[in-house]
Amino acid sequence: SSGINAEYGNQKVCKALDGTSYYQGIQGLNNIKANDYMNVILISLCHVMPIREYFLEESNYSNTKLPHGSIMFPLIQRFGDLVRKLWNPRNFRSHISPHEMLQAVVLCSKKRFQFTEQGDPVPFLSWLLNSLHYTLTGGKIKKRSVVFDTFQGEMLIHSRKVPPPGERGTGEEFKTVTTKSPFLHLMLELPAAPLFSDDSDNNIIPQVPIYKLLEKYNNLTEIEHKTYEATYLRRFEITKLPRYLILSIKRFTENRFFVEKNQTIVNFPISFDMAEFIETKVSDKYKSTEYNLLSNICHDGPAKGGTYPTHLHLASANQWFELQDLHVTKLQPQMITLSESYIQIYERADFSVDNKMST
Repeated sequence: SSGINAEYGNQKVCKALDGTSYYQGIQGLNNIKANDYMNVILISLCHVMPIREYFLEESNYSNTKLPHGSIMFPLIQRFGDLVRKLWNPRNFRSHISPHEMLQAVVLCSKKRFQFTEQGDPVPFLSWLLNSLHYTLTGGKIKKRSVVFDTFQGEMLIHSRKVPPPGERGTGEEFKTVTTKSPFLHLMLELPAAPLFSDDSDNNIIPQVPIYKLLEKYNNLTEIEHKTYEATYLRRFEITKLPRYLILSIKRFTENRFFVEKNQTIVNFPISFDMAEFIETKVSDKYKSTEYNLLSNICHDGPAKGGTYPTHLHLASANQWFELQDLHVTKLQPQMITLSESYIQIYERADFSVDNKMST
């Protein structure tokens, strides 16, 4: 695929046939009606290097055999088309339409995800990664795929049942049970958002460092988990770091009557080290445990509706951009951390430097 990569290599600024200029890989996507929640995921995934390289070369997936009657093939076909459109140095104009890809999503998700009504990018991301994996493996989900090779990590979940008040809980059912669990993204819970008032009686939006949220996965913090029958305390121990780490911040809580949004600002650096959240025996397996931010998807506005602007880092230009539908603007890195971050994709440092597959 060297010819393909030369063709789609990082040429930085390109001229569209209609005379406009654009950075290769940084182009607006049409918002046909309410599909910005899908656009932000699609364009972010197109910037994940192993995904980009794989789908630029159509022969990598064009002969995929699926179980009889499967309707999933258009998903990989249209996603590949989108990757090639986005990285094409000679597009007709400086924005592209994701319409064919969106139609494939509606078909393959059996209308679960629509582009006529606003949706949530987190379940869409989860569905898309699992569906791409299913399709690329021909329905044999235990096989490897570029998707799981890129995004999948592993953890152990240590769970113990809490005895009822007044009981010592010495029986078998109160012993710690450990299960192995793969993950494609880590969910981070925000603290409940109290409204503080300052002297001038203005409401202050609380802030929390991302390190505080990541403590959930340090194998020390016990998280309460309630079921109908009992309460459990769970510890999460990461045993395998993914090449690309996806974090999602739980901003929305839904009850029977309305959806509530937690507006807490999460303070995060552009790069951070996962070493302090994992055991030394795990971190020793990697050349680097440092992650660099690649994509930061935000949510602006009220819980119902709102928009999803995205911050993307283009390595070839060493430049941050904000993308919202057709609008593309350059961005200073310090502006990124002031946003209501919702989904983040980080690239492991040893993976971005030498561009080779490592552990």
